[in-house]
Amino acid sequence: MSAKPPVSRLKSYTPQAIVGAPPGERKHILRRFWFPAVILLALAAGGLSGIIAAYQLNYSQAASEVAALATYRPSIVTRIYADDEKTLIGEFALEKRIPLRFEEIRPVMKNAILAVEDVRFYDHVGIDPIRIVGATWKNLTSEKAEGGSTLTQQLAKNLFITREEVRGKNIETLKRKMNEWVLALQIERYYTKNQIMELYANHIFLGANAYGVEAGAETYFGKQAKDLTLEEAALLAGIPKAPGEYSPTANATKAKERRDLVLDQIAKAGFASQAEVDAAKAKPIQLADSAYYQAPQALSPEFDYPIEYIRQDLEDKYTTRVAQTGLSVYTSINVAAQKKAYEVVRAGLRWYDKSHAGWHSSYAMIPTAANNGAGPPTSQELSSYKYPDWYRNDYTPGRYLMGLVTKVDQGKDEATVRFGNYTATVNGADMGWGKRQPRNEFKPGYLAEFIIREVDKKTRRLKVELNQIPGVQGSMMTLNAKTGEIVTMVGGYDFLTNKFNNAVQAYRQTGSAFKPFIYTAAIEWGMTPDTTVSGAPININGWQPHNYDGSLGNGDLPLKTALAHSMNIPAVHLLQTVGIQTGAQMVRRFGIKVPMAPYLPSALGATEVPLDQMVSAYSTFPNKGIRVDPHMIRRVLDRDGAVLEEWEKTTYKVVSEYVALTMVSMMRGVVQGGTASAAQVLGVPLAGKTGTVNDHTDVWFLGYTPTYVTGVWMGYPGRKKPLGNDMTGAHGALPLFIDFMKDFLKDKPKEDFTKAPTMPEDMKEMYKQRQRELALERAQMTADEDEEKTDENAKPNSNPNAMTTPKLQDTTLPPAPKTDMPAEPRTTTETPKKTEPAAPAATPAQSRPREAEPAKKKGKKGDDGPPG
Repeated sequence: MSAKPPVSRLKSYTPQAIVGAPPGERKHILRRFWFPAVILLALAAGGLSGIIAAYQLNYSQAASEVAALATYRPSIVTRIYADDEKTLIGEFALEKRIPLRFEEIRPVMKNAILAVEDVRFYDHVGIDPIRIVGATWKNLTSEKAEGGSTLTQQLAKNLFITREEVRGKNIETLKRKMNEWVLALQIERYYTKNQIMELYANHIFLGANAYGVEAGAETYFGKQAKDLTLEEAALLAGIPKAPGEYSPTANATKAKERRDLVLDQIAKAGFASQAEVDAAKAKPIQLADSAYYQAPQALSPEFDYPIEYIRQDLEDKYTTRVAQTGLSVYTSINVAAQKKAYEVVRAGLRWYDKSHAGWHSSYAMIPTAANNGAGPPTSQELSSYKYPDWYRNDYTPGRYLMGLVTKVDQGKDEATVRFGNYTATVNGADMGWGKRQPRNEFKPGYLAEFIIREVDKKTRRLKVELNQIPGVQGSMMTLNAKTGEIVTMVGGYDFLTNKFNNAVQAYRQTGSAFKPFIYTAAIEWGMTPDTTVSGAPININGWQPHNYDGSLGNGDLPLKTALAHSMNIPAVHLLQTVGIQTGAQMVRRFGIKVPMAPYLPSALGATEVPLDQMVSAYSTFPNKGIRVDPHMIRRVLDRDGAVLEEWEKTTYKVVSEYVALTMVSMMRGVVQGGTASAAQVLGVPLAGKTGTVNDHTDVWFLGYTPTYVTGVWMGYPGRKKPLGNDMTGAHGALPLFIDFMKDFLKDKPKEDFTKAPTMPEDMKEMYKQRQRELALERAQMTADEDEEKTDENAKPNSNPNAMTTPKLQDTTLPPAPKTDMPAEPRTTTETPKKTEPAAPAATPAQSRPREAEPAKKKGKKGDDGPPG
């Protein structure tokens, strides 16, 4: 029998009693109480650890990051709307994302995600021990690896774990995994399961710059996520694991294998029957044609230049990140007018190219690694090349489209040309007006422009005809003079081949289109349309301006006649009379940012000005002397609908109503019987001015109705190359104006210009003073002529009193002084070395017009003038 423990004789179990007890009894007491003591200590330690863990969960960095998801605003698409505020004309984004609410995500898409990512999503708290154990066992017993991450962990990794952390190994991988678990637990604490699903579906990257299931559906299938079929939803759900590998545009074979795997998982989870899954697996992957190409900013090529103009403006004001994260931008661009302007400019440039430049066999080679980009490209480079315009998937007869030459058959004398997913065979009969042979004209890798004649959608075959991209460029812009709204803007032939916007960035000499500013100064100076201006020859140290017909002088003419027939010599006399400083101030008051060159040739358009500034300046005339600051953006809303910007009308008093409307009556003479008489075919009241630069390098026409101003320019980009002796403003630019306005005005009420009021009393006094000065000047000139009849520079046929009948053509700049034309976008004209004679006496200070200084605004890219 075992010995019995001694009977305790202690009356109490205080520490003093236990210490004073006999050794045997003390040992028995300690054995009796050690286990409860250990339990108590463990509980205390566990509680303390729980308190510390709870503190860490609530106040750790992970907790604050996850809590911030409540205000998380992922990047979404910025959309640009036309003037009706409904028609979408363009969009751009850092990340193409179109968020959906949980209720908007169809069950077929939710089930596909759950089946492949986390079928027990609604049964765990962010970490799934059952899945972890299962994945571990499978990894140990089979060669195929399987992950144990939940959908919540995938979201945590996408939102918070950097790529460098994901790529870590061993200890770093374990640390990253622990962090992922903590973040997943935090996400589950803060958000419901449905909220987590919504975040995941809107955040996942699906390749091709598409983020979220809605953007993925649009990118790959050209439809909304609510319209996805079972197999399409399975395809999207399978991409996030490796977008570069499973994207259907990157690897169609692997994409189908992954899609079928997801479909099997859907059947296994019971989200669809096996028969439905088998039927879905039997279908090939059918993508939208646009899936293979990066989307251009503009939804149609007609809007390329305005959309880029708006993008630059937004980024200047709000930075790139803000400008491309979900703004709604409402513009003044009219869809029908913009399309017509685009069509007219391109047709006009093609007409000029065919009639004046001839065939020049100029083609671009696609990027290739061979011979420093000179080609020939490999078969892989040919098959993978994507021209941006192919994304629009617009294959309609009559459309001009760039095609890629992929093969040239020397024996058959034909070429195979690819247009996205369409192809065409081009033989000798399809070579257009150049009438070249395909085997001599083409090389694989050439990009050439074709016009589509026939389309076979079943076989994806086209019948095309070769065209060529003109070497000349042009631009057109229409402005509402009363509101300052830019209605149309065409900056060139094709934005994708030349992104330089000639409407705002091309600083070109304006020729006679500049004269109205000088005539305005003369009217304000006290002259009238019937005031006679001298046509006497001018010879300033060897510089002799001439009229369009080559004459060095003409008889005296009324101002209205000299302007209507665009006579050069009277224009120079006018600037000499009012003074260069007065003329320069008037030009600045019209809103021209480029200072007028301070010499007499400026009367004939030596100053270089972009089209948009000229159109804005001309808007002063029909708007009774008031210039409204031009703009294309009416209103900008942020992603929540709050107004970031709303246009406030900014006006400048340039000249009086009398001066402006007097100029309108004179400029109507340009249309009614002057250099732009062809515009009478429109049958509406019009005014305007043609312009032709020396050597016919640039041609202009700016015309207006009481409400709208339209300007047209044509010339060779970046250089001063003659267009041809027959190319004047009336012959080159005016026809484009007529073609556009004929369509633009057809649905608008017929307006007439307001008649100019009587001359103000203060101007009548000024007028009398000017008449006295001019009479004295004319008498002095007559006396000088009598004394200088034998002057060596006098010509027998240049009698200043002999009237020279002006030709109804535009005038050119004087042949001297010569200037070199640097490259665009902006230049200054070289000042002549010769000095001009002293100007007439200065105008009394009290009679000078008060200058309206425009408010300084933040400039757009490319439209700052050269330094003064």
